[in-house]
Amino acid sequence: MMWKQLFGTGSPSTLVESAFKDVTRMLERSAAMLDLSLESLLDNKVLTADLEHMDDVVDEGERMVRRTVLQHLSVNPRQDLVASLILASMVQDVERIGDFARGLSELVELAGSPRGGIHAEGLRTLASRVRPMFEVCTAAFVEGDSEQAKVVIQSHLSLKKDCAAYTEQVAASDLTADMAIVYAVAARILRRISAHLSNVASTVVQPYDRIRHGDEDV
Repeated sequence: MMWKQLFGTGSPSTLVESAFKDVTRMLERSAAMLDLSLESLLDNKVLTADLEHMDDVVDEGERMVRRTVLQHLSVNPRQDLVASLILASMVQDVERIGDFARGLSELVELAGSPRGGIHAEGLRTLASRVRPMFEVCTAAFVEGDSEQAKVVIQSHLSLKKDCAAYTEQVAASDLTADMAIVYAVAARILRRISAHLSNVASTVVQPYDRIRHGDEDV
């Protein structure tokens, strides 16, 4: 696991180990939220799940991790300090993923017509590249696997360029204003989710001071 890199042959505190598991659960819930949002946006399905509640659970997960880290450091500030700092940084990115996943579903309200056609399929293609990044990212930080972390980071760099190209195509299209906004903003949201996953992956391959700069020297 990742903490083997951080602690060597030692063992992390129970609190720190619990916090890592909380982050994993937050990522899993955010991935489920993204699936539901995409079904509503791209498959034109009626959204019956309470994404606001799901996002609240993710938000509470962030607070729990921060409380856990603070509690641990107040008891033994010298033990697992680097891991605690990494967790505090990582959990902020994971919380933002939940926000963006929920925000994707809110675009449906702006759409004046069902989503379909070439631009919807283009967006679906982008989404299909983002979704697998969740599992790879989780495996990367849980196992401390730098190769999987690099996969996430490189995937983001590629996706970032393609999202920009897709947005330019939408801007040059004859779409109505409402649909152009929906597709362009959706691509932006997917790009931001990808960026936050890349930030999480960067905790595996970069020292603490260079976290969120995962594309450097990778």
